[in-house]
Amino acid sequence: MYGFIGMLFLGFIAVVVILGVVGLLLRKRNGAEKSGEEVLSQKIVDNVNDLNDQFNRARYMDGDGK
Repeated sequence: MYGFIGMLFLGFIAVVVILGVVGLLLRKRNGAEKSGEEVLSQKIVDNVNDLNDQFNRARYMDGDGK
């Protein structure tokens, strides 16, 4: 009835719909778990601040290799 190309197109649309539903379910599940959490933890923020500090390495130079 649809021909080969029509069946391929319907298969493609079905795969896109299934992946979309799975993506929405995963987003909903992950969003419910992380509703009370911070976006970035304080440890990560401190690490980024240390990377941007030009004198941080000089302050802790004597502790290298331990």
